[in-house]
This record gives sequence, C-alpha cells and structure tokens, in this order.
Amino acid sequence: MSTILVLQRDAQSPPALIGEYLLEAGFALDTRRLDRGDPLPGGDELDRAAALIVLGIDAPAGEAAAGGREASESSDEIDVLAEALGREVPTLGVGYGAQQLVRAAGGDVFRRAELDLGWEPIEFAARDAFVRDVDPRPLVFSWRTHACRLPDDALLLAESAVEPQIFRLGEVAWGVEFHPEVDRSLLLGWLDSLAGSRDRGRRERRDRLRAASKRELLRSAMLCGQLMLNFLAAGRVRER
Repeated sequence: MSTILVLQRDAQSPPALIGEYLLEAGFALDTRRLDRGDPLPGGDELDRAAALIVLGIDAPAGEAAAGGREASESSDEIDVLAEALGREVPTLGVGYGAQQLVRAAGGDVFRRAELDLGWEPIEFAARDAFVRDVDPRPLVFSWRTHACRLPDDALLLAESAVEPQIFRLGEVAWGVEFHPEVDRSLLLGWLDSLAGSRDRGRRERRDRLRAASKRELLRSAMLCGQLMLNFLAAGRVRER
C-alpha cells in the first residue's frame, strides 16, 4: 500500500475530509504531528512517499479571530518543502501549508489588513488538471490572516480579492489558501472559538457562519473530493 506523508501543525488542523478521501482511495497516511515533536521527513522518506500533504491554519482560530499573533515561520518545514519541490514529490499545501509552500518556492507571505473569514467565491485565472471539472465560481471557506505573493514562475489558477487562492508551483505541487478539508465537526469547532467573546458582533458573525455552513458544507465536501481526485491524477501519485 502506498503511503502519503501528512504534516499536521496542531490539533486544530487535522486532514479531516482530505484524509478520508485519501484513505478511501486506498492510501495509507503517515501523519507527522509537528506540535508533538514528530520528525520531519526528508531524503529517502520523501522519495518513497506517494505524495506530501501540508496542513495548517495560519493562526489558531481564536487568535486569528482576535487579530492575534503573526504566523511563525518554520524554517525546517520550509526546507522539507523545498526538498520536495526539488525532488518533484507530488505536494499539496493547504492554508498555512500553502503559505509555507510559497516560501519554499521563493515567494512571500504578508499580513492582510484584516481577517478573511467565511464563505466566499473564487474566480479562475487559468485551468490545469488540478482544477478540472471544478465549478467555475465555487464558494470556499477561508480563515486566514495572511496572503501569498507568488514567485514569478508560479501559475495562478484562482483568486479572490486579487489574492491567490489556488496555484501551482513546478509540475506537481499545488497550494490552496482556503480550507477544502473542513467537515462539520472541524468547522463547528473552529467557529466555537468565537463563542467565548463578549463582543456581540463576533457572536452574531459566528451564528451567521454556522447558518451558512449548513447550506455550503455538502458542496464544499464535493469540491474537496474533486480536488483530491484531480491531485492524484495530475500529480501521477499512483505511479510512484
């Protein structure tokens, strides 16, 4: 059975739907919990892996909602991603993982003027095999305090508010700034981090997002399934 490496930064950013789809597709997952001190892969491990998935939210949900700390850079994780790019390991970065992938490829990440939180449409700038058969204007769930500045050789695939949302780096590495992996349990857990605030506006925002999520989660799950199917095919993951 082929194994896919998963880098998980903390308990708030599990593979969720992405993991479910990959397990159903017949892959084993080797999940490295970076917050627990699990070793980062490198060298032969990367060569043996069918693919690499890098997850994360760019600040803990509660801190992001409050406009909290800057996203810390992990130089070791960036080194692993740079090595994966060089070895042409099929790679998918999600959320903070996408930002780390951009850093590894020579791009930049900067703090947004305000938190981007909620369901929003994205617009396609180009098409490749990773976004084949994806709706032309899907709604995606974003929770981010940072945005990416892509390196010159990146291919921008989709954006929102003139900020990259889906992009390709090299031939078999992609990043998505939104969170296709969210299922109901994960998303409600994130939104519950807004519940403890005494700010009535934030509580009302949470309630609106919960209501919207009831409508959008099924379509989001279908989008995640399509993206993972495309990733396996476009990255030639089964051939490794």
